[in-house]
Amino acid sequence: MEATFREYTREDKLLLLELSKKLGAFGKGIDRIKRIQNTPGFAEMDMEETLENVKKYQGKILLAEDKGEVVGFIIGVIWKQSEKNTLEIGAHVLGEVLDLFVEDHYRGKGIGSKMLEMMHEYFKARGCDSMWVGMLAPNKNAHKVYEKFGFVDRSIGMLKTI
Repeated sequence: MEATFREYTREDKLLLLELSKKLGAFGKGIDRIKRIQNTPGFAEMDMEETLENVKKYQGKILLAEDKGEVVGFIIGVIWKQSEKNTLEIGAHVLGEVLDLFVEDHYRGKGIGSKMLEMMHEYFKARGCDSMWVGMLAPNKNAHKVYEKFGFVDRSIGMLKTI
């Protein structure tokens, strides 16, 4: 298998939506407290918000393909730093990976790592000095990939239902 990578175009919107729904279903499946619902309409609303953020914040969407079939995607944006954040941690330019997804049968083949590398280069070329990615805690495989890529644990959030 030789994956190729390309930039998202408007014609890819429905395909990206379907892959995003798969990512949402994956997240729902590993949610230990069953908080994620992804009710009808959520994926579409989330996609519109994400595409708006990509447009507004120097974002980029890359698609991974194998023999013409899209098998994964990565979405990243470069956030505008707030004055409060600058006072707290100093001036910086942060690139954030909003979503990263690879189809089940393509995982472990380096596709996610290659997309991370490409997004890293995109952020670096635009002056970013740090890169952020978040994930659900039970996603141990993603955590291992991110650690291999040089990410370190920065914060931990915990949730309890009452």
